[in-house]
Amino acid sequence: MLSIETEHWHGVLQGLAEGFRAASDIQVIKVARPARLELSGLRKLKLDGLITRIVNRAEEEILLSLAVPVVNVSGRYHAGRVDNVFNDDRRVGQMAAAFFHRRGFRNFGFCGVQQHRSSRLRQRGYVAELTTIGVTPAELVLPDLPEGDAPSIKAVRRIVAWLRKQPKPIAVFGFNDAVARAVAEACGEAQLDIPEGVAILGVDNDDIQLGFAAVALSSIELNRRRIGGLAAKTLLARLNGPGEAPGTTKVPPLKIVARGSTDKLAVNDTVVVEALDYITEHLANPIYVEEVAREVGVSRRSLEIRFRAALQTSVYAEVQRQQLDRARVLLQEDPRMTIAEVAYACGFQDARHLSVVCRKKLDCTPGALREG
Repeated sequence: MLSIETEHWHGVLQGLAEGFRAASDIQVIKVARPARLELSGLRKLKLDGLITRIVNRAEEEILLSLAVPVVNVSGRYHAGRVDNVFNDDRRVGQMAAAFFHRRGFRNFGFCGVQQHRSSRLRQRGYVAELTTIGVTPAELVLPDLPEGDAPSIKAVRRIVAWLRKQPKPIAVFGFNDAVARAVAEACGEAQLDIPEGVAILGVDNDDIQLGFAAVALSSIELNRRRIGGLAAKTLLARLNGPGEAPGTTKVPPLKIVARGSTDKLAVNDTVVVEALDYITEHLANPIYVEEVAREVGVSRRSLEIRFRAALQTSVYAEVQRQQLDRARVLLQEDPRMTIAEVAYACGFQDARHLSVVCRKKLDCTPGALREG
């Protein structure tokens, strides 16, 4: 029982369809989610199980009265007495902070929504990650907003006033694409250049929201199909037996889709910028530090010194980070690729090399990385 007003829920439904495909004895009924849940209407459906969005405690109470297994796939509310499958929102915030930091920004902002649980968790992850580098971001929390909608004109004006007070350039993380779009509108009203003055990153990679933005907005793509697939798997397990107490499965974000709103490195060293561009463009090949230095016209030692001064990391560490990021995306996006094929596509010598780097850097195997 899901609405389909956003790209996110389209993806979750696709994952559900894939998850139930092999269950020939299960009949799946797609029901539009009403604005208000009513127990009498739900009982008429004569369901054996239900996957839906639960947004508050009252809805959880109604669904518990059905006395059938229920799986909640909404990050807006954590239902403590049924199974939950939703995004790892703290990790979303951490990913946003790391992305901006790698691009050399020193000023950071967060814009979110008070009444949305995912917004609060993404904010905490963002703040926690930046705290590790000794930075406290500026924060603006708006009132609640309807699902899929952008903040009001009044809210955009609040963002304008907030942005004008911040040091520039600043990297702003919007809790979702609707909020990121509002930040972009505020930049237009405040005559602030994107991305030179304000870099903007949203969440959802929602074509509808992004299509209405005045600039091409960068966004974190969530693994919505995996949420749907795991929700189906969880419900099927419940139908086969009561099992353990209800639990929560958190699905990590998939990748960052970088567009014009972040298409500028806040790094003054053009040599470092060129080196980063070279690394990104050649990830499918083995990359050596000497090779990067040669391409940008400096010695290896000079490049290492300039790289660490600009980004607080080494060239080799950045190469491995980008290779691992790409490997994780390929492993989760395309289960048909073998681990060896993923390794070659990301510049590793072979599957064993990828496995060694995964264990050393992430303390897990490529197989575990595929499972999220």
